[in-house]
Amino acid sequence: MRVLLAAPSSPVRLRTLVPLAWALRTAGHDVKIAGRPSFVEEILSTGCVAVDLEEGDGETLAESAALVEFAKLWRPDVVVSDALAPAGTAAARAGEAVAVRLLGAVDEPSTSDVDTTFDVVPPSLRDNGSGVRSVRHVPYFGPVVVPNWLRRKPRRARILLSLDDTSLFGPVFDAVAAVDVELLCAAGADAFGPGTTVPANVKLVDVAPPAAVLPTCAAVVHDGDPALALAAVAHGLPQLSLTSTAFTTRVAEAGAGFVGAAGRLADVMADDAVRAKAVALREEIAALPAAHTVLAELNR
Repeated sequence: MRVLLAAPSSPVRLRTLVPLAWALRTAGHDVKIAGRPSFVEEILSTGCVAVDLEEGDGETLAESAALVEFAKLWRPDVVVSDALAPAGTAAARAGEAVAVRLLGAVDEPSTSDVDTTFDVVPPSLRDNGSGVRSVRHVPYFGPVVVPNWLRRKPRRARILLSLDDTSLFGPVFDAVAAVDVELLCAAGADAFGPGTTVPANVKLVDVAPPAAVLPTCAAVVHDGDPALALAAVAHGLPQLSLTSTAFTTRVAEAGAGFVGAAGRLADVMADDAVRAKAVALREEIAALPAAHTVLAELNR
């Protein structure tokens, strides 16, 4: 079977597509990922075959004459699109292929004229109704190297801290100083504002790749990163989001975390009910069909 994936120029969205791409490849199917010229190197970093559309720029892939022409030439059996790559549906129609949409944590339910939709967000966190097939989420963050320091067992429970908003470091450090945990933070001292005090239980490192770090953690604190939030759910980790988003709000409503100020950090570790809900979500994801099991449906 020939499968063409249409990827917008977004690393987060591409990484949602990659586990399905590799499931197809390892099952023996011919898989290619199409993207804008500026995004080809990112596609190649996944180890997949890239199709350079040689036109356009920007994050979305709303329309692409080159993608349609390639579909007519290559004649894929299936075209899989991200929600920001509706050009994939047009290419599927032009090439008489099955049109599939794959939803990730950054997407919201919407109408679509595809033939079938797969969703990596578990039903407890997003009920899309009939016509949507849940698929087990496999967190993927791109190529990573396991840091040497990660080979040593932490002396205390570890919390991964991931922030884009540097103004939040101070409040988080103040909150964690009184909690018996190791707060892991990939940042240099120059990332903190003047007068910020780094407590003794904060471990500063150059890099903390989630794919390597999350299995060693007891919780996650972030500022709304949907990819990291969904990965934390897949690992059964309670989380605190310092920013309210549609996805992090659902996690909090499901009882598996909190949305609020840094002062709630202690609650993430102390609340056994939250930890139990996080584990329940992990088990729900683990029970969903893996990407390779949807291949039969794509073949049909």
